[in-house]
Amino acid sequence: MKTIVGIASILFCVGSSVPALAQPGHGNPHGGQHREQKEQRRELKEQRREVKEQRREVNEQRREQRDQNRAVEHQRREVERDRREIERARERGHRPAPIYRAHMAPPPVRHEVRTAAPSPRHVWLNGYWGWQGGRHVWMGGRWELPPAQGQVWVEGRWANQGGEWVFSPGYWAVSAPAYTPPAVITVDVAQPPPRAEVAPPQPGPGYFWIGGSWNWDGRQHVWSPGRWQAQRAGWVWAPAHWERGPHHWRYRPGHWRH
Repeated sequence: MKTIVGIASILFCVGSSVPALAQPGHGNPHGGQHREQKEQRRELKEQRREVKEQRREVNEQRREQRDQNRAVEHQRREVERDRREIERARERGHRPAPIYRAHMAPPPVRHEVRTAAPSPRHVWLNGYWGWQGGRHVWMGGRWELPPAQGQVWVEGRWANQGGEWVFSPGYWAVSAPAYTPPAVITVDVAQPPPRAEVAPPQPGPGYFWIGGSWNWDGRQHVWSPGRWQAQRAGWVWAPAHWERGPHHWRYRPGHWRH
């Protein structure tokens, strides 16, 4: 009987020791390796997620860069098309036909800061509002060399034609000789009082109003109504006016001057 009890005690001790050996931290080397492998898998998964996020950001930047490149290329083609149109018009010896038509007026002209001229021969071409994709797009100013000596740049402008805004592009033209102001006219009869005028709508940016005035046709005073006049680069308009002398009146016609 004692023998049976002893054997049973030995078997109980062996059976209870086996689970203890299988538990982590009780001398089982496989438990530590399992935790390390699990941690490594977690870190690898995190690294893969970060790489995926970085690739997504890089792809997004590439798409944005492609969109910007397409926009720049589109604008370059538009400018090149305008340049060819202007060059063809210059070769034909007349102004180019309008190339932009819009149903809305252009925004106010932007103020630009001119960079240093590449050379004394370069001419600054002011920026302007173009028309692309159903909206106004600003075309910045730039320095350019005249195609030939003695040519001047005539700026493009928007004009309202029957409720539709039409843009005529700038072009190079042969410079006109220096303008000589008309001779001063002296008469003995005072001019009538000025007439009241109502200026019509401005045809477009770059135009200024010249008020009407009394002129002398050699026999009598004749009223010249006011008008809108396009501004000339580098020129200033001197309005017509009368000067009273001791015994006569002197008339100075309106004219352009530097």
